[in-house]
Amino acid sequence: MTPMMKLINALNAVIVALQELVVTETKSEIDSFENIYTPPELEEKSTEQPEKEQPKKEQSAEPQKTEVTLDDVRKVLAEKSRMGYKAEVKALVKKYGADKVSELPEGTYAAVLKEAEQIGS
Repeated sequence: MTPMMKLINALNAVIVALQELVVTETKSEIDSFENIYTPPELEEKSTEQPEKEQPKKEQSAEPQKTEVTLDDVRKVLAEKSRMGYKAEVKALVKKYGADKVSELPEGTYAAVLKEAEQIGS
């Protein structure tokens, strides 16, 4: 084998290794993001909306403004994660007994949001 062929084979091996690394790291980042942000299922969303809309019409406008939703919590936690506080976000979610944001108990949204806003400040 000529020195040129050895060099080409070595470079090819490096390229293959880099491609595998990119695939592994990309999957890791996607899994990490999915642990933090899991979008609601379409079926759940369609069944929950009519139930939520009816009580809101009966209530006054003030409770709607103070009510914290899962989407509010998700937005803040996703932003903190993008800012580099991924470990803190995961720890906060675990603190409230969940592995994913979507698994947070509904009664904890306000407390989680309040603590999340303190991350990084």
